[in-house]
Amino acid sequence: MPTFNNALVLRRAIDGWRRFGGDDLEVIVVEDGCRDDTVEYLHEIEAGEWGRAHLRSVHEDDAHELRCTNRGFSESRGELMLAWQDDMFLQVSWLVPELIQTFAAYPEIGMLSLSRGLQCVPSDDPIARWEDLFDWRRLESTIGYGTANWVRLQEVDAVVRPWVVRRACVERIGVLDEAFRPTEWDEADLAFRIRDAGWSVATYGYERAGAYFHLGSTTIGNPSDAYKGRVLRNGLLFHSRWDPAIRRDHVRVRRTWRRQATLAGWIATASRMARSGAERIRKAS
Repeated sequence: MPTFNNALVLRRAIDGWRRFGGDDLEVIVVEDGCRDDTVEYLHEIEAGEWGRAHLRSVHEDDAHELRCTNRGFSESRGELMLAWQDDMFLQVSWLVPELIQTFAAYPEIGMLSLSRGLQCVPSDDPIARWEDLFDWRRLESTIGYGTANWVRLQEVDAVVRPWVVRRACVERIGVLDEAFRPTEWDEADLAFRIRDAGWSVATYGYERAGAYFHLGSTTIGNPSDAYKGRVLRNGLLFHSRWDPAIRRDHVRVRRTWRRQATLAGWIATASRMARSGAERIRKAS
């Protein structure tokens, strides 16, 4: 979990893992040269009973998200590694057991997005602007298709954060490529490398199911021109590497997998499904 000068939000993120994470995890916070009271807060939590068992903080100096995530990989001791952000708040105790069981049940899955995945579509139109990267004719965002996406995982081409990856994948193909620093399109490149090595990449809408809440989804503002320029550069690099694979693979039939949910997970999902159905009826009336 990279963090920079975001102590108040980080407290809420850590509290979510402390309340709902369970015993089978370690939380690694990569403190990226913070100048607020983040360091003092982390040391305070690390000194407590839960912190001694489950939390480690490490320091970077303005490394940004990609390098901080790689630092977290290098520090991790688990067989599964979760790329999380400091404005994401775990809200249920059933998520971690479900993720562990999912990767145990489906060894072919190497990477799993917890929000939504991306399907890449071949296009002959040139990429000249930031907006061209996200043209729906070239890049589809999905949580899966049909109402069955509440009960099954859907194969996708790439992912967005947060996501879980097998240690075995990273050990074979390497970490996020720093050619994409500071961030953006690095995780899509990693997903394609994982697929190229023989694993599948999947997604499920765990945020929609109430497993966590992403504050950033409501606070992201308009990106600057400089940011758009960096993302355009990275997107062009991604397409220069993977357009042949996109043309070759886009017509394949995508696999699905049944969720390995606990009883609590299924109950929560049923409640969210009912709420979503009622909302659609209200809007249609």
